[in-house]
Amino acid sequence: MIVGIETSALSNRITGTSRYITCLLEQLKTLGDDIKLFSAFHSVNNFLPKKKGVQKFLYRNLFLKKEMDKEYVDYAFFPDYFMPKNFTIPSAIIIHDLSFVSHPQFYSKGFAFFYKYQLKETLKNSPLILTISEYSRKTISEYLDINIEKIRLLQAYSSSDGEINYNQKKDKYLLFVGHIEPRKNLYFLIKTFLKWKEITGVDLKLIIAGELWIKNEDTMKILYEFRNHTDVEFKGYVEELELSRLYRNASGFVHTSFVEGFCLPVLEAMHNKLPIICSSNTAAEEISAPYSITIDPWNDKSMLEGLDRLYQIISAKEKINYEIKYSSSLMKSQLVEVIDILKSKIKSRVSVSMPSVKNKEEAIEKTLLYSGLFNSGIKKEHLHKSIFDVEINKDDLESLLLKLYIENKIYFKDDTIFLNNNSSFYKKPPAGIVKSKNKKSIKLMNFIPFISSISFSGGTAHYGYENHDDIDLFIITKPNALYIVYALIHVLSLLLRVRKELCANYLIDERGMEIKYPHDFYTAHQIISLKAFKNENILNRFFDNNTWIQKYFPNFFWKEAEMKNSVAKNLFLVPINKSLKILYRFIYRKQLAKNQNKTSLKLEEHFIKLHTNDHRQRITEEFYNSWKNYKARTTSHSYASQLKEKAVV
Repeated sequence: MIVGIETSALSNRITGTSRYITCLLEQLKTLGDDIKLFSAFHSVNNFLPKKKGVQKFLYRNLFLKKEMDKEYVDYAFFPDYFMPKNFTIPSAIIIHDLSFVSHPQFYSKGFAFFYKYQLKETLKNSPLILTISEYSRKTISEYLDINIEKIRLLQAYSSSDGEINYNQKKDKYLLFVGHIEPRKNLYFLIKTFLKWKEITGVDLKLIIAGELWIKNEDTMKILYEFRNHTDVEFKGYVEELELSRLYRNASGFVHTSFVEGFCLPVLEAMHNKLPIICSSNTAAEEISAPYSITIDPWNDKSMLEGLDRLYQIISAKEKINYEIKYSSSLMKSQLVEVIDILKSKIKSRVSVSMPSVKNKEEAIEKTLLYSGLFNSGIKKEHLHKSIFDVEINKDDLESLLLKLYIENKIYFKDDTIFLNNNSSFYKKPPAGIVKSKNKKSIKLMNFIPFISSISFSGGTAHYGYENHDDIDLFIITKPNALYIVYALIHVLSLLLRVRKELCANYLIDERGMEIKYPHDFYTAHQIISLKAFKNENILNRFFDNNTWIQKYFPNFFWKEAEMKNSVAKNLFLVPINKSLKILYRFIYRKQLAKNQNKTSLKLEEHFIKLHTNDHRQRITEEFYNSWKNYKARTTSHSYASQLKEKAVV
């Protein structure tokens, strides 16, 4: 299978999220699936704005979905909180922390609002929610009102994932590693450290390694007030080798952040066997307990006492044997469970894989068996285009039909061919259909504007509208008129009392005529069965956009569409169309909120789908079982016939 990962947050400069993505990629490589990386900064869309945040947002919402579809991604990971709107591939998002929700005072109002909005849109896709600590897991459950059992852990590990020699000769400094931003509580750390140093006279300095992340009044105050202080050194961003040296030679590690989702710097300090001060009630405490010294990040006295205890450990040269559970093996075991869940979602979306036929005779039998499930045969003139899996020319088809007839595997009724098989899944509607209502439904379609093409689908395509209890329709609309057409059909069918008879099961906008999912035999058969009622040329354009159907039905061909030079975009319809989309999403909000694997309703920008996936699954399973049973019977019969012939001889 193919796994897609958005790596826009992966950069040359190592951050917590970047380190996390690196760990995730390392473990995915050990599990065997093909990995496809997608990034706003490696995309062909070079015209995107240079500002990284805007670039990531636009790429995620305008291009990422199309790029993953193009690469046939089966399941996906989004390690930086957010995913595209209306994304249907089974996916997992990683929420590192909810500081912009739980501690909005540390961010601008615009930033907090925008992150909340993006997360809300992401959660509409019902992704698998992953996080990096029990602290974040509880926070997500509390603030997003999500059952904690539905939130799974996927935890990274230190790049120093192994034993590090303890160096007793330490330089005289305490180390902080992290971005310079308000939630890191650096002003409190520096002021309290200098106060403690003044009281005790201890010969230690404070080194701060990390770049300026959020440039506001609070962070600039830190730099202006302390950048020239002899006991405080700002290193800025440091490369990996220099950072390793800083850890290795430090006397102790301090981290007094207000909120942390995991805190990889604390884990790095543990691998370097440094005594640690960290804030209580954060993930930093969670990963370092019971070895760390925890303090109240709001309380000077608590911090001063913590520094005293830290210095005692440093002076005594105590060696701390941390028991570290965060490792590559832990992440791998957690990842295997996550992938199993995502793949189970794929299986519930993808139809049962039908075995390929061995020869042309089997292809004909398989084709007729499928029609038999619907208590129907296939007219001879339509059989050729409907044959599964293999190419057959029409002369060979005639010879094979004769052979199958002689072998008593098929029979003819008028101009229709049937398989000698008793299996059926769908019962043909009983007699007594009100033909007058069906005719009224058909006439109704001529009064609806903004329709480019109408085709009969489903049972109506197979039996004809005169012999079917409702009218199944596949409709292609003018650009920006999808919901307008749907609303007009809705209103007129109510007025003329043909709501039950007129079933517009699938509406698609001219701008998006490619069916991107699912690419299975059921969908392909639905497409090749379409019968044009209005504007066959537009239907042929639809076929041109879905050539993948020939993978299942290689004998299906259509007329070359007469392409127009341009298609009117009908921009004046955009506000009406969007308003109606919002209205229908509101009306159907309960159904849309259901599990997407089971719901029958899809309301997208370019299509409206009102088919049931349960029906698809039942048909597919019935077809699979019927084919398996049919082959078992015919194989057994053939074997018995061979034995009988040998006995006669």
